[in-house]
Amino acid sequence: MTDVQSYAFGRGESQAPLMLSGLDRLGEKLGRRLRALIEPIAGARPLVVAQDARALEFGAWSAEVPAFSSIGVYRLAPLKGQVLLRLDAAMISTLVDCFYGGIGNRPLPSRGEFTPTEDRLIARISDAVMARLVECWSDMLAVEPALVVRETGIGFAAAAQPGEQMVLQRFRISISRDQEWPIDLLFPLAALRAVEPLMGTKLPVDEERADPVWQARIASRMRDIRLPARTVLARPNLSLAELMQLKAGDIIPVTINRSLPLIVGDRIVAHGSIGDQDGRAAFQIEKLAQEPGQ
Repeated sequence: MTDVQSYAFGRGESQAPLMLSGLDRLGEKLGRRLRALIEPIAGARPLVVAQDARALEFGAWSAEVPAFSSIGVYRLAPLKGQVLLRLDAAMISTLVDCFYGGIGNRPLPSRGEFTPTEDRLIARISDAVMARLVECWSDMLAVEPALVVRETGIGFAAAAQPGEQMVLQRFRISISRDQEWPIDLLFPLAALRAVEPLMGTKLPVDEERADPVWQARIASRMRDIRLPARTVLARPNLSLAELMQLKAGDIIPVTINRSLPLIVGDRIVAHGSIGDQDGRAAFQIEKLAQEPGQ
């Protein structure tokens, strides 16, 4: 065995299955929201694929990012460090073309700056992406994004050291079969470590995944469930000595309250009074209980 490589402790790929799987679940939710964001701009329903999150060094990610890209640097309080949002230049150019009536096949000229129109679209998409990220994270952690700087090219937006461990969440966007662009969210691994326990919890399912037919059937079946209801006329108090002296024929005086509780399970659901109806004892509800959480 002659192929020996040096290893620097703390700089290797640190995989965190719990954290990454939690980020993947958040990515699925965010991907559906990105589709709704891009569709009115492109004039067509885009295909959005959320790729599995992965850990890598900042330098490795920077090497694969084209020199001409939109890089937004954000602070995502209360997370530590900075989060990067990368938008592909070809995607922005194509979306501008589609927005103004084109079909998205305009060739991208060789240049190093975005037009004012493209800058406005970048700001619109970036702000919307971060807003939807906040929505997706809200069930786990309340975060507040703040733009630090928006640059053209990774060389002007070096938010970390080349060897710093990051977590990449990438979405593949396409509006035709021969066009596909990435949207990258890059998180500091150390920042996600702080919220890793929260990412292990099961996240609520989006409302758009709910099955209305299934919900209607469950609601119908639940309406047929019968629950025992009871009321308590009186609660006399006896001392231990009185209890031990009880015998057949003894009379225990009780006082029946004007308002009696109606109890289902272990919860008081209403108050009312005892009477009769059609020759049978009956309970008349006078007011519903207003208990916390009911």
